[in-house]
Amino acid sequence: MAKSEMARERFKGFVELSGLDRPYISKAQERHLLEQGMAQFELDLDEARGVLLDVTHTLDIQLERDIDRRVLQILERDGGPPKKISRREFAAAVELYKTLAGGALSDDEAKLLVKRLMEGNQFHPRRGGLSFSRRWYKTISETKKQSLLPALLNRQL
Repeated sequence: MAKSEMARERFKGFVELSGLDRPYISKAQERHLLEQGMAQFELDLDEARGVLLDVTHTLDIQLERDIDRRVLQILERDGGPPKKISRREFAAAVELYKTLAGGALSDDEAKLLVKRLMEGNQFHPRRGGLSFSRRWYKTISETKKQSLLPALLNRQL
């Protein structure tokens, strides 16, 4: 067996072990795994990514970037050309995100990730309720984002 083939097999075992009890891998965790594949196992980026994708497919582990892509399609459908998302559509997107992540995320974490996805793609909250405000969206505050997002991004494998 060639040296690179052995390195791929060892990295595959490492990724399988890392994802054994996880239904979801965040972008930060994915980046960490790829960095380890390149540094520790001396694989190039394409080889490391291929092994990671193979393992996640085999073990049915969801990647955050794949969930983002799916939820973004739903937001585009619901928001239409004006890119306005109602409170009900936002709640449905949050539930979908949590479901696709295999229940690994709390409500607050999923709300933050959907809000970040909306802001990154120029979506806006639709006014709603009797006061026609966007308070439902603004309550996902920066203080919560400050405390939860680093914890979410820095979860160790």
